[in-house]
Amino acid sequence: MNSNTQHRINSSSARYLLIIFFLMSITLQYSYSQSSIGGSPEMYLLRDVGTRPIALAGAYSAIANDPIAIFYNPAGFGFFNSTPSFTANVGALGLGRINSLLSYGQQISDNFGVGVGINSLFSGSFMGRDIRGNPTRNMSDNQFEFIAAGAYRLEFASFGASVKYLNDNLSGSDLQANGFAFDLGTKFNVMDLFSFALSARNLYGRMYWSNTSADYEVLPYEIRSGIAMEWGFNSSTYETRSATTGELEQVVVPATKYLLLSLESSFIENAISPSYCIGLEVAPDEIIAFRGGIEIYGEKLGKPQLFPLNKWGAGVSLRPNLQNLIESLNFVSHIDYTISNEYLSSSGISHHISLTFILQ
Repeated sequence: MNSNTQHRINSSSARYLLIIFFLMSITLQYSYSQSSIGGSPEMYLLRDVGTRPIALAGAYSAIANDPIAIFYNPAGFGFFNSTPSFTANVGALGLGRINSLLSYGQQISDNFGVGVGINSLFSGSFMGRDIRGNPTRNMSDNQFEFIAAGAYRLEFASFGASVKYLNDNLSGSDLQANGFAFDLGTKFNVMDLFSFALSARNLYGRMYWSNTSADYEVLPYEIRSGIAMEWGFNSSTYETRSATTGELEQVVVPATKYLLLSLESSFIENAISPSYCIGLEVAPDEIIAFRGGIEIYGEKLGKPQLFPLNKWGAGVSLRPNLQNLIESLNFVSHIDYTISNEYLSSSGISHHISLTFILQ
């Protein structure tokens, strides 16, 4: 490919990105609302989770290519490999709060992928008080989400859905709740130039409490749309003959050195304003990658504004080739670390670490 052709492709890609992001903006602006989401139930479900998405400021639904995808866009599993992959993540949020995740993803047939995930938030211990403000007993809140997803893939598109079981248990009291919610997602490979995604989280979400007169609480939903584009530095292709048709097929070997750009817009039901975020990931070498992200538009102190800094993150991924040291290993792994903002932390930041294993 000569330089003029490459330049035309890059220019075309940029135009497509601008058009799609403009349409995303219009779509979410029509959802504009003047209400506040403060006090909505189970808001931990709408927190960004996972070291990689947090480092990208949540600009992840159009990427969705590791097991954390189950918490953002179930359609991502349609493009997974046939080898299973697992991710475990722990986040220290301050004030004794711990967020922990465990997720799995795999393609189980040529066109179908599945995933399973567990997301929990432990609030730490605090002193309960009666209506007069008198101390009663030590208490803690444990919120738990179990989610299962499936995705069906066509040649350039994937469609996914997931179902969630939810539990909220206030230890030290008789207050607890069970509930459920659904997620839907799509992911498109647009002419091998970029990916586009649209997902909806917490649809028809309900929480049923044990000791209240109300039948249930309705969970706020979230709509996300995003685009992601990758420039590979060392991608390659080779030809192989199909075992079924006998025809030559071209196989693309994914780049291990790359630059990844992601843009995301999201809207939470009854929010004051949509949120727009941008994330960047660069892998200058096969064994390391750096990433960072920031919210470029959103609500702060009741007003929409540029760079509200509600979301920002930065992280690093170490990907050592352990098979060079131990030939018997049948998996590859990497460890990720992220630092991000956290308003309830005394330091104003939170720390996240994860381990990912991909069996071979």
